[in-house]
Amino acid sequence: MKILVTGAHGLLGQHLLIPPRDLELVGCGRGPKPVGSAPYRSVQLDDPQAVAGLIAQEQPDWVIHTAAITNVDQCETEREEARRVNLGLVENLVAGCQQADVGLVQLSTDYVFGGDDGPYSEDEEPRPLSYYGQLKLESERVVLDSGIKGIVLRTLWLYGYLPGTRPNLVTWPLVALHRGEPLRIVDDQWGNPTSAADLADALIDLCRGECTGVYHMGGGDFMTRHQMVEELAAFFGLGTGSLEPIKTIEAGQSAPRPRRSGLRTDRLTVALGRTPLNLHQGLTRMTEDEHFRRDFDYLFS
Repeated sequence: MKILVTGAHGLLGQHLLIPPRDLELVGCGRGPKPVGSAPYRSVQLDDPQAVAGLIAQEQPDWVIHTAAITNVDQCETEREEARRVNLGLVENLVAGCQQADVGLVQLSTDYVFGGDDGPYSEDEEPRPLSYYGQLKLESERVVLDSGIKGIVLRTLWLYGYLPGTRPNLVTWPLVALHRGEPLRIVDDQWGNPTSAADLADALIDLCRGECTGVYHMGGGDFMTRHQMVEELAAFFGLGTGSLEPIKTIEAGQSAPRPRRSGLRTDRLTVALGRTPLNLHQGLTRMTEDEHFRRDFDYLFS
């Protein structure tokens, strides 16, 4: 099996391209720099002809599309750019996959739901509160209504570490906790912290199984963001004196957030025969990585 991964330089993209796997992996992105040892192709995904040409040239069995603007507030205030990236690129990939008879995996989000009574199953009615959630829901429909072999995987609260990736909801609190810097974390938003490494494994296995349709992937714990940081501190033996709980209304965010969100993963568990990692298991896996132990060595001294 051959899989083409967009957004190759991001946290999830890099995890998908980590060898060894008994399949052929090719990464692609805007920049010229390759990612690790995997073959890499530079491409502008907003160019439909370039996208179709790349898919026709590589002839993958699946494309896993991880490239997106995930800054929810940016999507709220820069709507034209958000629509160009989070919907336009998906439309280009769908067209290219249709021409080459290739499967497409679209990453989506719990933000397609309103956040009143989560965690949510795949069968519950979406009701996005933000423009980001609206665009992601539209992108889901583009894939599912296209007639191609398609998977939509909704996920949330992604964490992990690889060199060069942006700070996330585990790595930046870790730095702040270690330094004793003020850390204000909302205690009224609920969800599932999800290991990027575990998500990458699940995506590969869904492709192997020739699965189609909508799946949810969230970690095995359901908690608030504040509780997550408390668990993070306890795991690494860090003090929480600088940690302050706040309400969402105090955070000054441009886009509305679902409060009681989260995702149920029963369908994924049946498809893969295993459950997603809980936070302790995900952090344990992260600490086993040589890059994390090298760059966060002060946590282990």
